Amino acid sequence: MPDFSNKEIITMVTTVISVFLFLVGIMIAILLTSQQKKFKHFQRIKEIEAAFLQQLFQSQIEVQENTSNALSKELHDNVGQLLTTTKMLMGLSERELEHIPDTLITAQETIGKAINELRSLSKSLDKDWLSRFSFIENLEQEAIRINASGNTQLHVTLHVQELSFNADEQIMVFRIVQESIQNALKHAKASIINVLVNQTEGMLQVCINDNGAGFSETKTNNNGLGISNMKHRATILGGELTIESEPGAGTNIIMEIPEKNKTS
Repeated sequence: MPDFSNKEIITMVTTVISVFLFLVGIMIAILLTSQQKKFKHFQRIKEIEAAFLQQLFQSQIEVQENTSNALSKELHDNVGQLLTTTKMLMGLSERELEHIPDTLITAQETIGKAINELRSLSKSLDKDWLSRFSFIENLEQEAIRINASGNTQLHVTLHVQELSFNADEQIMVFRIVQESIQNALKHAKASIINVLVNQTEGMLQVCINDNGAGFSETKTNNNGLGISNMKHRATILGGELTIESEPGAGTNIIMEIPEKNKTS
């Protein structure tokens, strides 16, 4: 048996350890490379899926916009023109009558309302209208529409004439407020709803309260009321939605959106 010196033994042990560590390093590198490839492949699949869903969503939006534009044009150019002509002819007929029947006056007023409703509908279907969306203007129109029913009084108090947010953000704010109002009408059976809008330096604040049935926040299904979705939208805008309600005591909703989202 060869007689190895201590130095030679140390050298051999060091060599064996080095080779072992080298092989371990290679194995680790292979595993890491394999994991990176799998991760990149997984990410690529996710990107493809996300791109597909985005394109699908975009395609759906484009189809809806094209359909809406065509319908808007049809309503404005054809149906609207027919109603306007009919109203004009009825006006000419009225001039030839000594006594105008109440039914004819009512018909004139009804056609006038129909023309205004048609114009509003045509406007809402116009995709360019969305790019110029005004929260204040649409909130006022919502109040007119609800108050016209005579069942509920919607009072809007404005301390600002126009929001300093872009159209997309104003659409989202409006949908939150609109859903709050619908909850008050549908679930709480409120007869009075108050909406207060104020934008001070650095913050938009919208308060919605009603005299409806209210609800218990611990017992009520928030998903059924769309509360989770409302809060999620407020969070996306960088803000917060607070809801206070008790059975028989109505509901108070406060939404605060920071002005950092305003258009530069």
